[in-house]
Formats: sequence, C-alpha cells, structure tokens
Amino acid sequence: MTRDLDRIEAFLRWAWDSASTRIETSAFGTALFNDRFPSYWDGNLLRVDRAVDASAADLIDETDRWFEGFAHREVAVLHDPTGARLAPAFRDQGWEVDRLVFMARRREADRPSSLTVEEVGFDDVSSLLVETNLHGHGGMTIAAAEANTAVRRMLVDLTGIRFFVARIDGELAGVCELSVHEGVAEIDNVNTLERFRGRGVARAVVGRAVQEGLDRGADLVFLIADDADWPKQLYAKLGFDPVSTYWQFTRPPAGESYR
Repeated sequence: MTRDLDRIEAFLRWAWDSASTRIETSAFGTALFNDRFPSYWDGNLLRVDRAVDASAADLIDETDRWFEGFAHREVAVLHDPTGARLAPAFRDQGWEVDRLVFMARRREADRPSSLTVEEVGFDDVSSLLVETNLHGHGGMTIAAAEANTAVRRMLVDLTGIRFFVARIDGELAGVCELSVHEGVAEIDNVNTLERFRGRGVARAVVGRAVQEGLDRGADLVFLIADDADWPKQLYAKLGFDPVSTYWQFTRPPAGESYR
C-alpha cells in the first residue's frame, strides 16, 4: 500500500511538473505556474509534498506572495495528516476545502457495460468537454469552460492524455481521460452528460481506459475521487479501493465556485 501511494504521488508530481512553464522552490513545497493559462487552477498552485510545521496563515501568506496578481489561490497538501490539521483553519478563512481520495484498481468490476467505447482525438471530443464543463463541476461560465478545454489540448502534448468516449443514439454521451507514465496509469476527468446519466456511460469509459492502461504496461491504475461525493461509490463497484487521501484548499476568483 505504501509503495502504491509513493508511485501515485510520483505520478502526480510528474503530471503537475510536466504541465508547468515555471517551477519554483517554496519554503513549504513547490510553486507551480502555467503562464499560458493563468486561470487554470490546477496548473497554478502551491504544492506541499511533505509534513510541514506551518499554519494555514503561513501557507496563505506564501500563496499570496507567489501568486500575486492571480485571481485564484490553490494549495495542494499531499501529506494527509498535515492537510487534516490545516483544514479547519482554511475553512474558517473562507477557502473551499476538499478531501480527495486516491483509489487504485484492485479488482474486476462488479459487472461490465454493454456500451461501445471508442478512442477519439481532441478535436472530436472538444465540444463534449466544453459541454460537460458548462454543466458539471458546479457550473462554469462559457469562457471558463472553453479555457478548461484548451488546457486538455495542452495536456495531449505534455502528458499524452488520451480520450475515451461512449455514444448513445449516435451522440457523444460521456468521456474519460487516460495518462500513462512509468508503469502507472491515471484515469481522470470522468464526465457524463446529465441527460445520459444512469445508463452505464462512466462504467463503460472507465472500463475501457483501465484496459488500455494495462495494455500500455501499467501495473498500477488509479483515479482521484472526492471523498464527499457519490462517484466514489461507483468507482468502488468498478474495482477501485482507497489507498490514501490528500487535501486541496482553494480560494476561487470572486463570484466563482467550480472545479
């Protein structure tokens, strides 16, 4: 279990670093920047990789120093006990607090999906990504949805993400992404259009992505779920078990609250 966690965290560092245009050493970890997309929350953040003897106020001051001029602030704390200690104070300061779960695929899914899944390129899936962004994650503005989608195009080049989609009645109904690096595969951005939910779309695309990851030589397949949200239960049915948790603290731009 510990080795799996080490490998998952190493994968995340690789993915974060690969998507960064600047990487700076902070007193409490690593400040990551993507100058092409300053509004990309998960590309412009302070990453705390280890246990640190710092208060929430210390980390807020640090993010304010590094990210002056940015509309948002984000701190990712990989060390679970440190994140748990800091969470109440971040919440008291008005930040959004998310406890996220690393889940590794340990078992076969409880049952297969009957839907056909295909791999498509970015151009074929971009409109679906915009639509899922508009209506998912608490809802985005059109500008934010399009910017978030443009980030996925960037990641095709930087981390080699691949897109798997399912269709219902000929229409793209849902999508997930897959990245593979050094024997570890991550399944990410699992989304189903609301009008197609409950019809096995997520089950189908995740199952195909798992198989593609294994076929690419991965011996560890993982995803990240919100500890407080229902998809965690679906992923358990698909063979994924919790490995550990980490924490994400976010101060969104004024008037916004989405991922």
